[in-house]
Amino acid sequence: MKVNSNVMSAAQHVALSSQNNLELSQHDKAEKLNNIKTLPTDVYHQDSLQDPKPTYDRPVSISSNEEAVTKSLDKALDDIALATVHLYTPSGTLSQSVNKMSKQFEGIMSDLHKQLPQLANTDWGIAITESGELHVTGSLTDDERTLVEKALNSNDEFVAAANDFKSSYLKYIDMEVRGWAKYDVNEDNFSQIFDLKDILDSSKSDEHFKKEWGYESNWMKLHENISQQLSSKASKY
Repeated sequence: MKVNSNVMSAAQHVALSSQNNLELSQHDKAEKLNNIKTLPTDVYHQDSLQDPKPTYDRPVSISSNEEAVTKSLDKALDDIALATVHLYTPSGTLSQSVNKMSKQFEGIMSDLHKQLPQLANTDWGIAITESGELHVTGSLTDDERTLVEKALNSNDEFVAAANDFKSSYLKYIDMEVRGWAKYDVNEDNFSQIFDLKDILDSSKSDEHFKKEWGYESNWMKLHENISQQLSSKASKY
């Protein structure tokens, strides 16, 4: 059988072309694989841009337990009610502590005026320090300040009542969400905000109020004075 040479030549051409394409395809694959191997490795740099810090650093715990949420809400409402009683009512610990201070303060000042009659015309005040001691502020000489501080701090009942006033305020203001709670008052700045002498002088009961209510201090005037001192000396949240 005789085979046409042209047909053989065409077949050989197709076979050769297929072989070249296969070799080219294998070459491309090898080149791509080599390129992948040579890609640069990711490197972490310490100064790389980091994710922004969260707005609140304090962890937030959210519970979907209906009973737990209900108890938390009830506890919050109970705290607000308790704080309202102790901060703003005459039977609360804040008013009662001022009432106790008032009973002692009159006797202390009576003795001091005998020794230092000029105190009546001198601008001075009383601050309670972080340690619980009473510190005298204002326009007094060193000798006058020493004498007054000694008289105040030697009266245990007065010092105890002053500390009750401070601890009661700080305890219950943390539970409050209205009124005085809008002011930033804490252990560090308490002595810079409240002048106990100003509180005692401003809230002293007159004879009519004392007869009607039996209190040495007028809690309505007390609340007014506290509000005035807060608005003039404390910063708001």
